[in-house]
Amino acid sequence: MGSMRSIGTITRRQILAALGPVIPAFIVSQGIANPQDKSGFPDGYDAVQAAPNSHRVIFENALVRVLEVTVPPPGATEPMHHHRWPSFFLSWDTGGKTPHVRYHRPDGNVQDQPSVDEPVHAGRWGIGWMKPEPMHAIQVVDAPKRTPTAPPLLRVEIKCG
Repeated sequence: MGSMRSIGTITRRQILAALGPVIPAFIVSQGIANPQDKSGFPDGYDAVQAAPNSHRVIFENALVRVLEVTVPPPGATEPMHHHRWPSFFLSWDTGGKTPHVRYHRPDGNVQDQPSVDEPVHAGRWGIGWMKPEPMHAIQVVDAPKRTPTAPPLLRVEIKCG
């Protein structure tokens, strides 16, 4: 997965080194070490395979897979895909307007997530926990422009089976 690029004032390698000892203990403490039922996660629709323009592997080993996630431009929709492992997002948060997105399910159900104005603040890392996500596609209705110096979104998937 090549060399590590700088993220803000720290590198991806430093983030991964810091997370390395924590992840096995986290897996055990959360009771997620058991293999997962794969029936809701069909072959060929893993995010990296089905939506490669927005999901790129930057690190992978037996315990984790780290994806660089790119939000599609306004008006675009990612292809249907899934994330079969629990994960967490690392994102650089400066507040301001959030993206307006629509979360599409294969059954035609659409969940609209309108934009919200949040207080602007100095940049800081935000972390968000994600359960395994069955088939979905994200449609970006409107999104604020990211600054060229903003670090990419990272999704750390914790392999469970």
